[in-house]
Amino acid sequence: MRKFGFKFFSTNLYSTPELLRECAEFASAKKDVFIELMVVPDSNVSDLEKIKQQTGNIEVRIHAPHDAMGFDAGNKELEQQNRKILAISQKAADIFKAKTIVVHAGCGHGQQHIDETVRQFKLFNDSRIVVENLPHLDEGTIPMHGNTAAEIAYIMNESGCGFCFDFSHAICAALTLHKNIETQLSEFFALHPTVYHMCDGDIAKAQDLHLHFGQGNFPLKHFLNDFTDDNAYITMETGKGIEQHSNTKIEDYNYLKSL
Repeated sequence: MRKFGFKFFSTNLYSTPELLRECAEFASAKKDVFIELMVVPDSNVSDLEKIKQQTGNIEVRIHAPHDAMGFDAGNKELEQQNRKILAISQKAADIFKAKTIVVHAGCGHGQQHIDETVRQFKLFNDSRIVVENLPHLDEGTIPMHGNTAAEIAYIMNESGCGFCFDFSHAICAALTLHKNIETQLSEFFALHPTVYHMCDGDIAKAQDLHLHFGQGNFPLKHFLNDFTDDNAYITMETGKGIEQHSNTKIEDYNYLKSL
């Protein structure tokens, strides 16, 4: 059975408490809904435990901070900062008994940056880590690695981590690198992802738009049925604005279920 994940930030506890409560109530009544929690830097254990109380027995997966939040495994100079930032995500995974912690591959093009990500992943020494593939450029300016299946496979093989397959990131990278999109997706799927990230977008543009399902032109039925396995955990990374209530998240869930 495929499971579909609502994406939250740990700060939603205070910024949008009704959204968290409503989604938790919805998820608790379903067998195929989980939560992926982005643990922002400086989150404290007390707040994480409060979220745990609200989510109850709902399965929770963890997403670690990324470069926009000061974490970049491809940067040697940030090693100590990275370990400090990741530590709270690891603590969250302990609290929620999460099976996975999604961690971005990192910034910088070139083998030296990929090797640095591998080195730091080894230092993190956490079997729950799954590396997420990234666009070639973040928001069009910052170079990032983990753009191809070969780069992700190298990180996985050298560090022992799992894989989080982000469809929109894969499409963005394929367009920038002039790769065939179908080939790109097939190669990533062959790496046996543990977690998937899905949103809608523009299949012709190298922009990670995070559109709600049905607002773009991604062939979502094809993605869902041909590039995810029967027991996939699919986080719905839709919507960039601040939502106060659960209606659009539930609509996204119902959309994927209809496919």
